[in-house]
Amino acid sequence: MINRDNWKAVNEYLKYRLEVDQISEKSQRLEESRLRQLLEWADSRPFTNAPALRPVFPEYLIRHRIATKSEALSAVYVTHVIATSHSFFRWLPKHKRGYGSITQAWLDTLKPPRMTIEHNEHEAVTLEEMLAIAKAPVSTLAERRIKASACFWFLSGIRIGAFVTLPLSAVDLDTLTVKQWPKLGVKTKFGKHATTFLLNIPALLEVVKEWDREVRAVCGNGGLWFAQVSPETAKIIPDAKIAGKHRSSIATRDLKRWLSKVGLPYHSPHKFRHSHAVYALKNAKDVSALKAVSQNLMHENLTITDGVYGILSETDVRKQIVGLGQQIHFVKGDDADTIISMINNLQVLLDGVKKRS
Repeated sequence: MINRDNWKAVNEYLKYRLEVDQISEKSQRLEESRLRQLLEWADSRPFTNAPALRPVFPEYLIRHRIATKSEALSAVYVTHVIATSHSFFRWLPKHKRGYGSITQAWLDTLKPPRMTIEHNEHEAVTLEEMLAIAKAPVSTLAERRIKASACFWFLSGIRIGAFVTLPLSAVDLDTLTVKQWPKLGVKTKFGKHATTFLLNIPALLEVVKEWDREVRAVCGNGGLWFAQVSPETAKIIPDAKIAGKHRSSIATRDLKRWLSKVGLPYHSPHKFRHSHAVYALKNAKDVSALKAVSQNLMHENLTITDGVYGILSETDVRKQIVGLGQQIHFVKGDDADTIISMINNLQVLLDGVKKRS
C-alpha cells in the first residue's frame, strides 16, 4: 500500500516542477512514471525513513529488473529513475518539514547501480529512405501534408512538439531558415529560442516547397505550417492558428498510415530528428561544422550532441577501423591550418570519450 504522505509529497514536487521549474507536461508525466518506482519501493513506509529502508533503492530496481523479465527495466530507464529520485529527495527537505534524515551523505549513495548495458544499433532514417519517401505517391491533402512533414523533419531536425506549433511566418524557405521562437507560438523544449536552418537536399526541399506554396495559398502568412485539415471537407482550415493538444499524435498517426499504405518502413517523428543529426554529423568536416550541427539541434554544447548522436553504428565502426591502414595522410610543408584542424578534431573526440567514461 502506497504511503499517503509519500504520495502527497510526490504530487507537490510534480506541481512545483510544472509551475516553478516550468518543465513541459510531457516531462512531468515522465517524471511521474519514474517516481512511481520510488513510491512502490517505500510502500507503506514514510520517506522520512528512506535512508534506513532495505533493500536500498538502486538494489530494489535491479531486483525488480530481474524478477519481472516480461517487463524488465532497461539500464537506461533505471538511470533515469535514479536521477529523477535524486532530484526529488534534494527538493524534499528544502520545501517540507520533517525530512532532516535526508542528508547529503545519503544522497551521495543514491546512484545508478552497475548493470550490463546492451547497446542497440541506433534506428535512423537513411538518405536513401528519405528519397524514397520524397518519391512516394500521395492521393489526399493529409498525405501531402505528412509527406512534406517527414521531409521537413529530416531537413531541420526539429522536435515534433515545436513542429506542430510552427507558424508559417516562422518558415522562410528562400533562406532555409526556421525561427523556433516561443514568442511566435513555437513550443520548444524548455522554452528555448533559436533560429535554425534546413539541410540543402534538393529532392526533399522540393516536396517541402510544394506544400509550403499550397498552404500559403490558403492561409497566407498567418496559419500553421502543419495546417489543420477539416474532417468534413478534407480541406485546409484557413483561420486555424493554434495547435491543439493532440497535434503531435495526429502527425504520428498520419505518418504511420501513409508509410504503411505506400509500403515503406515506419519511423517515429523523433527518429527523423535523430536521422538529421546522424546525417549532419557524418558530413561535418571540421569543428566549426560540428558546432553548427549542435546549435541547429538547439543543444547547449557539442558534448550533448556527441553523447546522444555521436555513437557510430557497427557498420560505420567497421568501415573506419578496416580502412585505417589506407587512410594515413601526412601533412606536407608548413600547413599550420591543417595541423591545427587535426588537433582540434582529436581534442573534441577525446573530450567526448572522457565525458562518457
